[in-house]
Parts: sequence; C-alpha cells; structure tokens
Amino acid sequence: MMGGPFRPACVGRASLLGLLLAFSPTAGAQPVDAPPDAASPPFPFTWRDTVFSATAAPPQPARDWVSERRACEGCPRRSVGRALWQTTLINILYEGANLLRGQVTAEITPKTWWDNMKHGWVWDLDDFEVNQIGHPYQGNNYYTSGRANGLSFYESAALTAFGSGTWEFFGETNLPSVNDFINTTLGGIALGEMFHRISWMVRDTRATGRGRFWREFGAMAIDPVTGLNRFLRGDSDRISDKPADMVPSTIQGFTSAGVLWRGSETRAIDATGQPFLELDMLYGDLRTGHSRVPYDAFSVRLRMGGGAKLSEARVRGRLLGQPLGGGKTQFTVMQSYDYQNNDAYATGAQSFEAAAGRTFALSSRSAMFLSAWGGLSVLGAIDSLPLGLTEPPEEEEEPTSEAGQGVSEGPRFYDYGPGATMGALALFTRDQRALVTMTYEGRHLYSLDGVRANHFLQRARLDLTVPLRGSLGIGASGEYFFRQSFYQTEERTQLEYRFPQFRAYLTWSLQ
Repeated sequence: MMGGPFRPACVGRASLLGLLLAFSPTAGAQPVDAPPDAASPPFPFTWRDTVFSATAAPPQPARDWVSERRACEGCPRRSVGRALWQTTLINILYEGANLLRGQVTAEITPKTWWDNMKHGWVWDLDDFEVNQIGHPYQGNNYYTSGRANGLSFYESAALTAFGSGTWEFFGETNLPSVNDFINTTLGGIALGEMFHRISWMVRDTRATGRGRFWREFGAMAIDPVTGLNRFLRGDSDRISDKPADMVPSTIQGFTSAGVLWRGSETRAIDATGQPFLELDMLYGDLRTGHSRVPYDAFSVRLRMGGGAKLSEARVRGRLLGQPLGGGKTQFTVMQSYDYQNNDAYATGAQSFEAAAGRTFALSSRSAMFLSAWGGLSVLGAIDSLPLGLTEPPEEEEEPTSEAGQGVSEGPRFYDYGPGATMGALALFTRDQRALVTMTYEGRHLYSLDGVRANHFLQRARLDLTVPLRGSLGIGASGEYFFRQSFYQTEERTQLEYRFPQFRAYLTWSLQ
C-alpha cells in the first residue's frame, strides 16, 4: 500500500532517485572506460567533456568486459549487491516523498514494522488508479534496478518481489496488502521489461558528442534507473555495440488520433464526441519464432482521452515461443498487464495466457493471421458498488486498525479476485499493413474481496484502416462492451450493462 492519494506521477522524482543512487557502492568509482592507470576524475560523469563537443571521442583501449562482470561488451556490469542496495534506496525515495507530502502513513517506526509482521496480509482500500497504475510503476523501478545491474529477467523478477514485500512491511504504517504485492510485482515485471527494452531502442551506443548525450538522456526519461546507472558508472559514453538481446527483430508503431463517440444503456450513440490519442507498438514478431528469451517480442497499447485521462493501457510480453506443425502454427506463452477505464467498466488485471496462431497467405501481397488464447488472471479488479447504491457516497475518514495503524484510504468501490481470460483475433494485412482487425476478449473475475460476485466482461472490436499516402491512413472502429455481474445474495441479483463505442481517426504507421 502506498497510502494516501498517490498518483503515478512518480516519474518526476527521477532527480531524487539520482541523488540516492549517487551514494550507492561504486557510484563514484573510476569509470570503466578510463585507462587503467588514469586518475579518477573529480566528477563521476564521464560524458562531462564530450557532451558539449561535436568532435569524435579519442580511440579507447580494448576492454576485457568478461573481467568487468559483463555478459557482453555493451551489457551493464553484474552486481547483485548493488541491485539489492538500489532497490532499498528506491523504497527510501518513495518513503521520503510521502513524508514530504505529509502522509501520515509514512511515519514509520520499528513498532509499526513489528505490528505489520505480526498482523500479516490484508486487502487494502486505495484508489483504483493507485493500485492498478501507481503500484505497477513502482514495481517497474525495482525491476529495472536489477536489469541496470546485469541481472537476468527472472532474477530481476525476484528482485521486484523483494522490493514489493519490503515496502509492504516496512515502507509505511499501513498493514501489508496482498493486492498491492501482486500488482507491484507482476505489473512491475511487465512494465519494467517493456520500458527497459524501449529505452535501449533510443540509445545509440556507437555515437559520441551531443547526439549521444541527448539519446542517453531521452532513454533515461523512459527507464530512469538504468539511465542514471549508466551515467554514474560511465557507460553513457562507452563505445560498444548494443546488447544483442536488446535489438528487436522487427519494430512497428501505430499512432491513431481522432474522435470517439460512446453510447449508453438508454442511447445508442452520444452526439458529443471525445478526442483521443492511441499509441500501439509491436516489438519483435509475436507470430513467429522459437524463443526462450522473455519479452523478445511484445505488444503495447496506450490510449489517452476518450472519456478518461488514461482510458487503456496494456502490455503483452512473450515468455516462450514454439512453432508447431512444421512451423505453420505458433504457440506462445505470454504475460499480460491490463488497465481499462470506460463507461462500461473500470478493470485491471495481471494474467498469464497461452495462445496459438497461424498465418495464411492470401496472395503475394496479402495475408490473414488467426489467433486464439486463454489463460488465468492471478488478480483482477473490477469497479463495483454495493447493492442498493447507484453512485459512490461521500468520502469517509480513513479507518484504523486495532494497532492504530491506517488500513488504507476508503471506502473502495471495486472488487478483487482471480479469474480467467480468453480471446480471439483475425488480422488481414496487405503489404504488411493492417487493413482489417477483428478482436474478441472475454474476462471472468470471481470476487474474493469486495462485493461477493462473479463478473463477466466481454468486448468486441472491429478496426478498418485505409492507407492514404506513405505512412498516413484513415480509419474507423466500432466496439461493443457487455458486462454481467451475478451477486451472491439470497435473490442472486444480476446486473447487465451494454455500451457501444465508435471511433474515427487518422493513423500514422512506422514499419
């Protein structure tokens, strides 16, 4: 639990994070790119003399990257101790930020630590955005502290659980929350690996001068922990190839900007349109390949506007890829992070899914890809009001536990529980550009905490895109949301909601 109205605007605290990392072991050590007999510079950033110079850097002596505990020449130096230390410092950063904001939950003492350990896990009452966005972003910081120090995907995943667990017991006075631990750990892994890989796309490790600096700086904005480590350890101006596993086989990007019209239970379409911006990216190729490298292929969708500041965010990363049937069918195991906020429902989930897909060539220029998937949601959230209420009442004072500790804010108007997910996709392309996309998604959540109910969410979407000139295109899409909630009461009350949605937009594609 973070406590209080914490918002995911924590990216802006990167400068404080840099001050903390500066006191990490070896933070001020001699940069690895300096000659072995050179004196340690008075300022730890080796880019100080090159960032404002357009001239090329002098030739560097060959380095023995194996002795420097690097997995490759361009990889970060491996240090488990430094990763654990920085994860602890990240928790100190969040704790300090909460203190500066006047959060009562930040007034931790050894007594609150002991009380948390004695009491054990609870379900917290924090705001929906805090739990479904803020905590996964915090977990992303733990995860990238592992990747920044040479740890593997699964080692960094374990580090994320360590950071999340220590925060829950020792980072605030609130009792440790099981839903926060799951969201921070699993969401942090998905967001962390995604941000880490995208930041490597921005860097140009063969460049020098101002161009090199600004690329490193831009990458740090995406992945602050890795970026700060590179500056502090001198890797930001080290000339080398990128790590081979950080170079995607393919990359595709799509931007859609337009207007969204949404219906309701009483009206098919609202005449008032809402602007939106949607960003989609395909990193690697999820449709082919024998893979055991987690997230060597993943998809990202981010939609802003259309009724909410952030109306959709999702990451689907491949953990395993295996061709079957002579390579005609692709089997994939994926990890998913989902967040949706629309008039039909607000939901978020951490899931694992298995998918099977196959590509059919229709002509020399056209193809069709069919895929179906199903899996388990480790933990999902769905907005829900107690029976008899039609809108949330006014906020109440923060409840306290018997030990006098804040349980969290509340009341909470959404349910938590595990469930299942399923879906299907049909994609028609011409010259490798999507023309028609049909998607169906279904999700079931069984409420363990909140209003006891079974929630069934269904969503169908049809996208039509017509290329205009070059990368520009025009598109339209229709969506239909259908929600059913079966409440476990004597009368077994059932509620249903149907919401149509229509969008018109311009697109820009990057192949």
